[in-house]
Amino acid sequence: MLTMLKKWWYQEEPCTEKPALELAMTKLMVGMMTMDGVLHESQNGEIVRYLHGRFELSEEESKELIEQTLSEDTRAGNFSKIITFIEKNYSVEERIAMLAQLWNVAIVDGEIDFVEEQYINRLSALMGVSTENLNELKLEQEKNYTNLHRTQAP
Repeated sequence: MLTMLKKWWYQEEPCTEKPALELAMTKLMVGMMTMDGVLHESQNGEIVRYLHGRFELSEEESKELIEQTLSEDTRAGNFSKIITFIEKNYSVEERIAMLAQLWNVAIVDGEIDFVEEQYINRLSALMGVSTENLNELKLEQEKNYTNLHRTQAP
């Protein structure tokens, strides 16, 4: 499976299946993890757990996918291919679930950084998820973290 994902990632051959979601979510989650400039082990672990649970990737495959993504410029924010793929293939409810996972990556370290919040707000708008739905999912995800600390805009 990892070989097929790499081929899609690098556009070596057209992909008629949907393995791209693994890569899309990995890229978006790694983007979230790197937003505040600190690579927290808790965030990395959350991504590995998600990839294993959702896509049945081994820990080794998950870590390789994360490393591959980290080696690219995730801060550039050029996610047009990913967003287009997600919009064409997933319902609003599924996109909300994806955003919930991204928010979980942001908060698992116990801090919500201003740039992390801006990142998810931007992705939500690009994915066509309403502000109301985004705010609801944030509140729901945050219930599991009682001591969250928010940083303010620079």
